[in-house]
Amino acid sequence: MSERVITAIDLGSSKICVIIALLHDNNKYEIKGVGISESRGIENGLVRDLQRTAESINSAVEKAQEQAKIAADNIFVAVSGQHIRNKNTEGRVSIAIGNQSCEIDQSHVDSVINDAKNSIKREVGSERLEILHCIPQDFDIDSQKGILNPIGMSGFSVTVHTHIILAETNHLRNIRKAFEMSGLTEPTIVLGSIATAESITSEDERRLGCIVLDIGQGTSELMIYQSSYLKTYLCIPKGGSLITNDLAIGLRTPPSAAENLKIDYANAYPAALNPEVMVEIEGIGGRQAQRKPHTLIAEIVQTRLNDILDTCYKGILGDFNRLDTLTAGMVMTGGTSLIENIQYLIEDESGFNLPCRIAYPEIRRLSGAYSTLDNPMYSCVIGLLYYGMNSETKNTKGRPKSKGQSKVFSNIGKTFKNIFTKISEL
Repeated sequence: MSERVITAIDLGSSKICVIIALLHDNNKYEIKGVGISESRGIENGLVRDLQRTAESINSAVEKAQEQAKIAADNIFVAVSGQHIRNKNTEGRVSIAIGNQSCEIDQSHVDSVINDAKNSIKREVGSERLEILHCIPQDFDIDSQKGILNPIGMSGFSVTVHTHIILAETNHLRNIRKAFEMSGLTEPTIVLGSIATAESITSEDERRLGCIVLDIGQGTSELMIYQSSYLKTYLCIPKGGSLITNDLAIGLRTPPSAAENLKIDYANAYPAALNPEVMVEIEGIGGRQAQRKPHTLIAEIVQTRLNDILDTCYKGILGDFNRLDTLTAGMVMTGGTSLIENIQYLIEDESGFNLPCRIAYPEIRRLSGAYSTLDNPMYSCVIGLLYYGMNSETKNTKGRPKSKGQSKVFSNIGKTFKNIFTKISEL
């Protein structure tokens, strides 16, 4: 088969974005169709109205299919929200044959990964959660620690250290039901932040340590990488929509006008603006427009951004309190990252106090109709496409689907990569 269809769908709180692409045998990624629709039925990463969610998905998919002239297939969908949990856990198996050590093979690796998953399943409340990703960090063989690839080595026991991403089962059922109602095949569900990191972070950033911050309309998601490992994930129910709401209230203007003001005039550093510059503000319900200082808009924006960043900072400290060890600093993306001077708050005003890079998705790997996707608001859906493409490429080579491993995790070591593509499906 010369080409395969991959479909990436980002279920956001403000929009649903669909990309249909062809993966050619030469690993050329060709965008065939893009569809965007208003997200109705999803709030803060959760399905609030199943029927409207299904209709929104169907609308975006139909637009993408009309442009692509091919049907959506091999669907990968990104999820996020406070229902996501993440835990570090271990699995351990004995491999000794009597009093003799044993050479480790793939079956031993499979068994120890399963033991790590089972240790999570045995915990109270786990029956309400589903494992999305099981990401091996490294292995111990007896007293030898930090082993990347245990296959071929000998020992009496094997231990694996993993980072497991879980989601509430009922929420995932709602998503699958929405796709069923849309007449689509059941999707592969991926944590949105993993997809985002796929498209915006470099191997150096993940190895040296960085925070990935994606501020969307309804939520803000953070992930920490250190020594190439995913360390923790956090989602808070605050995003760019709060800025829009604050502008609507503070400036007495309709929400639609407030959104346009945010796009056109938002600035996170009021001191950089000319206080004499005035902006026309649309009145509510046909009331007369007023002119107000540009600095006032910036002050409202800065206040809310400080609140969002402070919540993110305090939340992440609960899981990781050594931010000073993250040499690469912060990689920020999402539509809100386009607010002018937002990196100033990260570097000088927030508790993070880290160097900040505003990240656009990597599009050099794409061909076709991708020009409109060169925007931080599409980092997740493009990363999801790469995630799906990587999985599909592995499948065509006779290996099982990867569930949680792709470019972001492969830099642990080339020798580890081969076994990881197998064990991550378990």
